[in-house]
Amino acid sequence: MSINANGKNETFKPSDYTLEAKKEYVYEYLGLKFKLSDKFRNYIADKKIAMLDDQSPIDKELKYAILTFEKMTEEQKNAVIEKMGDEYKNWQNELERIGTIGIFEKNTSEEKNLKL
Repeated sequence: MSINANGKNETFKPSDYTLEAKKEYVYEYLGLKFKLSDKFRNYIADKKIAMLDDQSPIDKELKYAILTFEKMTEEQKNAVIEKMGDEYKNWQNELERIGTIGIFEKNTSEEKNLKL
């Protein structure tokens, strides 16, 4: 468990660690480049939408990368959770998914994609 100098569990605000709004997103190693509308970028900047990523382990060959767009309530936007334990996973599972961009290795089956 992560404990600070005062003996309390360390906390963080997960909405501060989402991907930031940019004019263009470039993932050269995946052959992907895309832009979001100004309106959508503003939603990300205002933390109304969280952009999160997940990818295959860095120490192995890249097999997949997934970007998700999640709607956040004010409560989720302002949540402060403990660094250790399941609180981040619980926070993430409570978000409302509104979109996904997935990039997968050519030989990955659709069944494996759905498990990710």
